[in-house]
Amino acid sequence: MSNHPVEKKSIKKFVKQYKVVKKRPVEEEFTLYKSNQFAKISNKFTEPITALLLNKFPDLFKPLQKSLKLVRFNMLSKSYIGLVLFLSAISFVIFTVLFSVILKNIITGVAIGLVFMIFTFIVVYFYPQSDISTRNKRIKNELPFAIIHMAAVAGSGTPPLNIFALLVKSESEYPELSKEFKKILNYINIFGYNLTTALKATADATPSSDFRELLNGIVSAIETGGNLREYLDNKAKDSLSTYRLERQKYVEAIATYSDIYVAILVAAPLLFLTTLTIINVIGGAIAGVSVETIATVGTFIAIPAMNLGFILFLNITQSEA
Repeated sequence: MSNHPVEKKSIKKFVKQYKVVKKRPVEEEFTLYKSNQFAKISNKFTEPITALLLNKFPDLFKPLQKSLKLVRFNMLSKSYIGLVLFLSAISFVIFTVLFSVILKNIITGVAIGLVFMIFTFIVVYFYPQSDISTRNKRIKNELPFAIIHMAAVAGSGTPPLNIFALLVKSESEYPELSKEFKKILNYINIFGYNLTTALKATADATPSSDFRELLNGIVSAIETGGNLREYLDNKAKDSLSTYRLERQKYVEAIATYSDIYVAILVAAPLLFLTTLTIINVIGGAIAGVSVETIATVGTFIAIPAMNLGFILFLNITQSEA
């Protein structure tokens, strides 16, 4: 039998097609979470104590367990409670030894260690609530524009599941909301939920009441055979109107804050220094403290501290707005 050699053009075409297929990005249909290694370590030491506390004092940890359902720590509530106890114990040991050596007094070191242990327990215990508040603010700021995006895509007749998949890909535009939409895809692709069940599960686990209302509205529109496009259009108008009103209120508040800043941190320090100058010329002291000391403390400590406090206040109010 005669052999038929393969043409060079066919080989080059095959290699070219193989390279294209190889370079094609694989779309991520779901996300797999990995266990927390630090939580594994803490469980080895605190698991018996955690189980005992949960059995004897279940009401004590209910607020924490409720908060953990709304955060993305990728660990069980039991593991997080064990982590709280583990970090508190480590804090006690470290600061007790440290201050016992520095102060050369074991009793004082133990007392300071107890203070830091309680402080660590409170900080770690209430951290999930702080994370919930932060995520809620981020979702609130992204939601109006995401709804407008959804309404525009739904207007072209795109199925709801494809809308959510599209928003997951827009992580640069909606960094916080894209994670919420990814939950929907995870419920469907991993657990086999239908769309409405996945939406309800995501609504129960989101920290944002506005986003929960949106998802429940979509569920109602799907289950009752309503017009999803019309619902999203109306929701987009309402959310954008609310967003504009809130921004307007924030601008008005900033104007008020600027007046307060001028009065307290510009005019008042000038008046304060002028008064000190007059007192210094006349001679004397205030409550036994020299004018030079008061002026130095006020100029280099009090006024900068007040300015930093005002900046911090503006950052907090801006994040809330």
